[in-house]
Amino acid sequence: MQPDRDLDRDLADAGARARADRDAAPDRDFAVGLRERLLVQLPDAPSPPRVGWSLGHLFRLPRLVPLAAASLLLAGAVVAGRDLYVALGDHPTPTPVPSIEATPSVTLVPAETVEALPSASPEATAAPTAVPTLEPTAKPTPKPTPVPTPVPTPVPPPPIGSLSLWAATCNGGVVLNWSMYEGGGIFNHYTTLRSTSPDIPAAYPPSGGAVDPGTTYTSYPEKTSAYDSAVGAGVTYYYRTMAFNAGDEVIAVSPVASAMGKPAKALGALGASAVAEGTQLTWMPYGGPAECFTYYKIAYSETDTTPSYLEGDPYLAAIGEQSAGSFTSPDLISGKTYYIRVQVIRSTYTGGFLVAETDVATYTVP
Repeated sequence: MQPDRDLDRDLADAGARARADRDAAPDRDFAVGLRERLLVQLPDAPSPPRVGWSLGHLFRLPRLVPLAAASLLLAGAVVAGRDLYVALGDHPTPTPVPSIEATPSVTLVPAETVEALPSASPEATAAPTAVPTLEPTAKPTPKPTPVPTPVPTPVPPPPIGSLSLWAATCNGGVVLNWSMYEGGGIFNHYTTLRSTSPDIPAAYPPSGGAVDPGTTYTSYPEKTSAYDSAVGAGVTYYYRTMAFNAGDEVIAVSPVASAMGKPAKALGALGASAVAEGTQLTWMPYGGPAECFTYYKIAYSETDTTPSYLEGDPYLAAIGEQSAGSFTSPDLISGKTYYIRVQVIRSTYTGGFLVAETDVATYTVP
């Protein structure tokens, strides 16, 4: 077998390339070509006449020698190429490829099969129509139906009741008497209004020129009398009594009554004398209307020269008999001086007023 000079030249060229590019990997194509060239240079053995075939023909020495020599030559070329590559210099350590866990298996389809597959129609390869994601529609919060505010049925005011009224002209003031209210539990008080005009509105506060005398208020249904002492002599006054509930609403009203103002009456001198029983006092009885008389009050004082029962001075007696004209007191102390006066008082549920009185007597008890 003749040496292959082209092979020697190719090996020299491969070594030169390896030395020039130390980072290059071995050329697989070169190795495959080297193998083919070696196989070509093997001598063709003459084919002996074939007389039958047996297993021994395969292993005859003339056939094995060229095959073994070719194999050794090929292995030596591969080893020599590897050593030459290693001897040319250092090579970077290949970067390890991270392992991929749970790599799904992939079935490789030959290129011929892929080309043989029918092309998909445009309709089949078209991207699927995106289905819009339906968001849940928010359930509207039910608005409560406004409940109409019930309009209270107006309660008609109770019918206004009626009262009777009597106005008496007295010395020193006017006496007022009226009938009791019969309407029940809504009653709160009575008040009588005064005016110099007969037109007195049935309302409170007073209007239309009417005034509240301030001495006619009473909160008991059975207390049905009052007085007015703030009157001028000779002036005619008009009065109207009303019953009210707690809201000052009129629940009963009287007709208008009138009376004239008169000054208090003078009864003259008061006599005082000593008797066996004590001190005897005498005066002129009050001769006015009985409706203007309640009792006599005999007021006295050791220091006040004008004693008065209504102003808080003490009294020796209260005499309810209008015709009485004398009284004997055992209470005055001998040797002391007293100021004494008899007064006629008209009393009502709201207070009293002075109707008549005597002069003041100054008396020293013997």
